[in-house]
Amino acid sequence: MGASFLQGSVAGGMCQLRLSGAGSRGPALLQVVEPVLPRLDRQHALELDCGDWLLSYMDLEHLQERLLLHNLNPVVLRSVEPRTIVAGAALGFMTQPWMPAPPAQQQPPEQFRDQEEKAYLYEGCLRSGDVLEHGATVVILGDVNPGARIRAAGDVIVWGRLRGMAHAGSRGNGAARIAALQLQPQQVRIASTTALGPGEHGPPGQPEQAVQRNGQIVIEAAKLPHVHMPNMKLRTPVAK
Repeated sequence: MGASFLQGSVAGGMCQLRLSGAGSRGPALLQVVEPVLPRLDRQHALELDCGDWLLSYMDLEHLQERLLLHNLNPVVLRSVEPRTIVAGAALGFMTQPWMPAPPAQQQPPEQFRDQEEKAYLYEGCLRSGDVLEHGATVVILGDVNPGARIRAAGDVIVWGRLRGMAHAGSRGNGAARIAALQLQPQQVRIASTTALGPGEHGPPGQPEQAVQRNGQIVIEAAKLPHVHMPNMKLRTPVAK
């Protein structure tokens, strides 16, 4: 686990700070980054390649503050972790999600493939009547309009407005979540629990997520610091 840098290697003359270490999380971030900061080029903008690190808004905010103290200007963030991309977008970074190419090896048996699927990235808006279904986490770079549907075995993460219907944890994962930069769904479902969208909207610029707690779906801030937002229960669907 650590960090490395590539000076002037990125298109446009950017300097790159690359994090390494499989499955790493935010608390160790400053510890691994600090040793390479004196070697970074202060004359160029900085790209953060976060790999598969899971970083929250607060983790990235602390890193940004430390970089600015060293006169470094971070502007672009890349990651294969959808939650890191959402946190970076909320902080104002230009984000570039990417999926690593699978290694050339023998395909796993059919019954295990679903368990090993990686997040699916969809770029573009989903319009009324569109249906997107996948056996892992789904990340949408665009809006989900009313009448569109998303169904994912993992999380549903929308970098845009979610105004359609979303089903996370479709294969029984009650810990899955539905997150968006603007969470205004017609209906959400996590595992087998369903609720209608909230009557009120969150504050502008505040990413939110729907999660399941104690058999009910609630909306909360998407782990942003310094913001107090009480959980709001979603409306229970009315039987017709």
